[in-house]
This record gives sequence, structure tokens and C-alpha cells, in this order.
Amino acid sequence: MLCGLYTGCKQPAGQAEKSIRPVTNAPDTAFIPLILSQDTLGKQILKDTVKTILAALEKGKNKDEDPWYYYFRGYQQELNKQPDSAVHYYRRMEPGVKDSQLLVLQAFSILNLTTDASNITKAERAEQILEAIKKAEKSNSIFLYRLYDLLARSYYANGNIAQSATYTRLYYNNNPFKAHPIIRQRYFDICFLLAARINDLNGMQRYQDSARRLAIQIADSMALVRTYDYEAQIHSRTGELAKSIDCEKVYFNYMKAHDRLNTIVFNNLATSFVRNNQLDSAIYYYNACIDWAAKKGQPANLFSAYEGLTEAYRKKGDYKNALAAFHQSFETFARNNDSIEASKIEELHTRYQTEKKDQAIAGLRTTNILNRKIISQQRWIFIVICTLLVLAAFFVYNIYRQRLLREKNEKLQIDNKRLLLEQKTRQMQLDPHFIYNAVANLQGLISSDRKQEANAYLVSFSRLMRNILELNREDFISVEEEIGALDNYIRLQQMRFTGMFDYSIDADDIDVSDILIPPMLIQPFVENAIEHGFKTIDYKGFLQITFRQEQEQLVITIDDNGVGNKGQTGQQKEKKSLSQIIIQERLDLLFNKEQQRSGFSYNTKPSGKGFVVIVTIPLITA
Repeated sequence: MLCGLYTGCKQPAGQAEKSIRPVTNAPDTAFIPLILSQDTLGKQILKDTVKTILAALEKGKNKDEDPWYYYFRGYQQELNKQPDSAVHYYRRMEPGVKDSQLLVLQAFSILNLTTDASNITKAERAEQILEAIKKAEKSNSIFLYRLYDLLARSYYANGNIAQSATYTRLYYNNNPFKAHPIIRQRYFDICFLLAARINDLNGMQRYQDSARRLAIQIADSMALVRTYDYEAQIHSRTGELAKSIDCEKVYFNYMKAHDRLNTIVFNNLATSFVRNNQLDSAIYYYNACIDWAAKKGQPANLFSAYEGLTEAYRKKGDYKNALAAFHQSFETFARNNDSIEASKIEELHTRYQTEKKDQAIAGLRTTNILNRKIISQQRWIFIVICTLLVLAAFFVYNIYRQRLLREKNEKLQIDNKRLLLEQKTRQMQLDPHFIYNAVANLQGLISSDRKQEANAYLVSFSRLMRNILELNREDFISVEEEIGALDNYIRLQQMRFTGMFDYSIDADDIDVSDILIPPMLIQPFVENAIEHGFKTIDYKGFLQITFRQEQEQLVITIDDNGVGNKGQTGQQKEKKSLSQIIIQERLDLLFNKEQQRSGFSYNTKPSGKGFVVIVTIPLITA
């Protein structure tokens, strides 16, 4: 047969293919009409359109998180007949739970490429298709008709023609383009083949007539001549073999005149001659098929020709040539397998190269950081060991001290808890690694003879150390002193990470010298924003700290545009959670025991870039 059961039909002859102007930088739903119309467009138009869409999506900042980007990457590979690579990209789409249309489209795209319509569909795969249909029906997906078509193909491959016909009708009735001539013509073609499969001559005649009327109506000569191939099959079943040959000749001569011959056209005509016992004519056209394929460079399509040629020679009694044709069929089968394996290897290589490029782009972002870590690796390990020993000694001392204080009254227990909490708070106020890295940076500046920068760095570092030693002795300090300490700390971080971020501290609406605040309360949040929010971004970060008064409360906002919650590792989240617990315990001891309202919130920004921390404490004045 010229047109297989579920082979997409081409644009009808005489109808101009309309170009598609892809919608980019628009809502995701703008892509859906293009996807729905795929079956009605020519392959070259689809390739050009997908290429244009991908070029636009490549420019997006979040393309690696955009499921549409991976869908069109996969569809491009599918158009290029690279099914394994296409499935690879489809699986990387990761649509959200609420993206019901995308979820159904992803399920269909993967199942469609991993289901072989030429072989029996296994029960496990049929269950997967049925489960996808249930979900699509529940969400009333617009892509449901494609899953019906896929299930119809599976039933056809398994020989269940009744179920295949049922889901073929569901496919057609739910197709949003069912009024389009291409879709209608395809439906008639499929129904004809279903009827032929069960030898339903009335059905074959009915759908052949419908296909012919439509072809005449839309002036599609290709679709019209294809109905002669269908008519030849009908004549063959009714025993009118001469009429079958006449119809196949009409079909053959048209395809030859329009330079659209293929091995199937040759085989159909030759097979008709075999059935009519015109063996010499059959042998002629089988050999013509082999010669034509050799000129066109299509030897992989000759297995059926050699099989037919073997049968013709056998019926003629020429067993020598029959055996030779039989050997050629085996050699063709072997070449086909080799060609398939070579194609798979080439596809795997192409996919490997693509993934390699993606990984190289991501790797460039961390190269400078890794180089610095390699240079200071040995010194860093020594410092970590010393720090662990100090922390271990402190931990043992802390346990011993708690044991001595356990028998004291409730007031002493509260004071002891507060003391321990302050000690924990001071531990988290300034990361030891920051101090060691700061010293290492200072050494680097001195070694490079950058005296002015080294002097500015040392001044900021000494001010920060003095602030830590002096301010932590007090229960409360002025907002002005807190801002000064924060300013020194952030400037040091800017010197460490040159050009990585900017910052702003705004306290114009309050009297910073009169309002009091616990010392180093804001520093842990600032550290989290810099250390975990800005390190892995590929754009310049910005940190905004605001102090304002609302009624009898002091409200502090720490706003950053860093990587956000999605980029946080498990270790970073655990460390951040620990610091939040300590800060909340500190606020509870300072204020909430006295029935004063205090606390903080830690939320991801709606854009997904960065966090907003809001700290609220009672308004205390000097």
C-alpha cells in the first residue's frame, strides 16, 4: 500500500502551503494552535517554524526551566527522525501539576515515540496509554484525540480491528481540525484499511468512494489517484484480477509522470501481476523496482521486492533465480539491521554532543570559584581541622557546664538558656570560613602590591572585628551602630566577591540614634543572602535593607534578588533552618516572655528570584 494505516498524509496537490508565523515572547497557550495544526502542515514549514521558535526561546533567561523549550527541542529531533533524542528532551519538560495540557502533550509525545506500531503492543504499554487517556479525559485536554489515535494504532497492530475502529472514530470526532481536507482524507484512508483488514468489501467500497469524492471536490490529484490503488485491492478480492492490474497501472503511471515513484508503487503493481499469474510482467516490475532503488540510493527498501521476486520465480519454476532472489532478500534484511544500528549510534553521538555543550556552558559559571578553591585547598583543610577541634572542646565544656547548672531554679535555668543561646548566636553571627577567606584575600592583595586596596580591606576588617567584640557585650545597641556593623560586613563581602552584588541600607524614616535593637540581629540574614543567594547567579545581585516604624513596632526588611529557594542545596537549607531556630529563640527570650510581639518571616519572592525577610520587634528607645 502507498499510504500506511497511520502515516501522516502530505499537503494536497494544488493547495498552497500557508506559512506560519510563530508566536514568541507570548503566553504559553499561544503555542497550542501551532501544535494542533501539525498534521495539516508540510514538513518543511514545521521545521522552519520550530527552528524560529527555538531561536527565540534560546534568548530567554530561564530557558533551562521552560518546558516549552524542551518540547520544541524534542519535536525538532522528531522531525529529523531522531526518536531517542526526542524522547530525551520530552522527558526533561517537567511541566507543573496545574499544566494539564502540557502534561498530556508530554505523555503522548513519549508514548508515541516509544510505541512501535509495526509490532504487537505489549499489555504494559497499552495500560500506560489507557492511563494517559483517563487523565486527559479528566482534565478535558484538547490533545485527547492524539491519545485516541495512538491507542487505535496499538489495537490495529494487535489485530483487534473492532477496538481500533472505535478509537479511530473517537480520534476523528475529537480532532479540532476534523473539517480540514487532509484530516478527512486521512480518516477515509484509515477506515478503508480497517475494512480491508477484516475483508469487509462493502466498507472498502464505501470509504474508497468517500475518499474519491473528497479528492475530486478539493481537486487533489494525488488523493484521487490513490483511490485507484484502493480500487485495485477491491478488484483483487472479488477475483477481477485484470481490472486490478488496470487500476494499479493508472496509479503507477501517475506516480511515474509526477516523479513520485517509490518501492511500494512498484511492488503493488508487480504483486497484481503475480496474482493474475502474469509472472514475466511481475518479474519485470520487481527488477525495475530494484534498479530504481539503486539509482535513488534506497537499497534498504528492497526486502519486499526480493520476496516478491522469489515467489514469481518459484511459480515460474525457475528455482535457480528464485534461490538467488531469496539470498538477496536475506542480504537486504541484514543491511537494514546494520543501517538501523548505525543510525542509532549516530543519534546517540548527536545527543551526546548536545548534552556536552549544555554542560560546558554550565561549567564555565563555576570555573573561577573552583580555581580559587584549588589554590587554597590545603590551608582550608588545616583550618577546618583546627576549627573542628575547637568546636569539639567547646561542645564538651558546654555539656559539662549544663550538667552543673541543671539543678538550679527556674530563673537560673532561663538565664542559663539565654547565655547558651547568645553563645550559639555569636557562633552564627560570623562564619569562621569568612574570617579565614578574608585573611587570605588580604594576603593576596599585599602579595600583589595593591597597597591601597589592602589598606581599605584591613580598615573594614578591623572595624568589623571591633564591632563584634564591642557590640556583643550589650543587650541592646542603637540602630545607627547596627547599621555601621552591617556596612562594614557587607563592604568586606563586596571586596571578597568583586562586582557580584550591590546593596542599599535605608533608615530615613526613623531616628537611628534613639531606637534600640539587639546587636547583630540582622547579620545572619545578610550572610544567607550573600553566601547562598548570590554565589551561583549569572547576573548582578542587589541587597536592600530597610528600617521603618509601624505603630509601636520596628520593622526590618532584607530583600535580595538571589537564586531563591530552588537553587538552595539540602545542606544550605539545613544551615539556614538552624539559624532561623536560634534567631527565633533569641527573640522569644528577649521579648515574647514579656508578652511583647516579635518574630520574622522568610518568603520566596513571586518572581522566584531571591527571598524577602521581614523581622518585627517592639519599638524600644534609649
